[in-house]
Amino acid sequence: MPKLSIIVPVYKAEKHLSRCVNSILNQTFNDLELILVDDGSPDKCPELCDQFAQQDARVRVIHKENGGVSTARNAGLAAVCGMYIAFVDSDDWLEPDMYEKMMAVADQYDCDVVMCDCVKDFADHSEAYSHNIRSGFYDSQQLKKEYFPHLLIMENVEYPATISNWTILWRNRLNTIDQRYQPGVRFSEDLLFGAKLLRNARSFYYMKGETLYHYVMNESSASHTYVPDKWRDYLLLHSRIVDEFKEDSQFDFSHQIDLCLLFFLYNVIGETYSAELSVQEKKQKIDDVLSTPQVLEMFRRISVRKLQISSKLKLVTMAYKYRFGVSLLIGYYGRKKNVFR
Repeated sequence: MPKLSIIVPVYKAEKHLSRCVNSILNQTFNDLELILVDDGSPDKCPELCDQFAQQDARVRVIHKENGGVSTARNAGLAAVCGMYIAFVDSDDWLEPDMYEKMMAVADQYDCDVVMCDCVKDFADHSEAYSHNIRSGFYDSQQLKKEYFPHLLIMENVEYPATISNWTILWRNRLNTIDQRYQPGVRFSEDLLFGAKLLRNARSFYYMKGETLYHYVMNESSASHTYVPDKWRDYLLLHSRIVDEFKEDSQFDFSHQIDLCLLFFLYNVIGETYSAELSVQEKKQKIDDVLSTPQVLEMFRRISVRKLQISSKLKLVTMAYKYRFGVSLLIGYYGRKKNVFR
């Protein structure tokens, strides 16, 4: 049995797949298995995956029909054998000692979950990225006291730390049927997975400042651009968050659940502002989002003035809540390269 199982979903990644796989197989920690999940990729990735398996006995390949990254990761989770599990995206790459350092921490502290930091690689520069939580070890009580208040969303209405599922190493005992990705959700699917993982963990260690993972930024990806039906995905994800956390016996997550929906609203409206649509089309789509029953209920519960966000974003949020000045916002932000986020 390998000590570590690494899952890589593969789809249309032939340009970067070799770099990714080699950065895993050349790790200074080698007691691992690599599970390549070919998600029905239409390019040369299926053949490349098989070639890697022929060249290194630590590589296993799963070929499946295309179903999206969530189904690919779930297929990998159903096949792992290692004591610990990790994810890597097929266009990213790792520092050579990433898993040696993380496994050393896992062993030293007997941790359920270990997380490092990453480097965001843009086309012309790279930036180290860290999270606004303290470094070091958390036992179960410290998790509830210090981490649960931002398990689902940060106080400033930004993603929580565990949104970066690929910087996480976690113990296989947490790999249950319940710990799976939600099929049909294409955006922010990592949020729910990471939140459930930390809620069920007995211990956690954050290697703050250890930038061991290289996340390749693709500004043209669907995660950063307008997608007409993205709001549907966000509503599905939010409904799953409600199902999982609304009646939690350990902590009251109700306010965080509302902030998650507000965060999704910011994202989809911000992308609508920047879309190649007419002003009237933008207004209609934004009106549709703001008229969603869940959004109306959320705005009745939250106090915009008490939100830990910028004054500018508070004004925008007030416009959304009370439905005034939206047309002016469309005109203003539609002329700007970057939206208010």
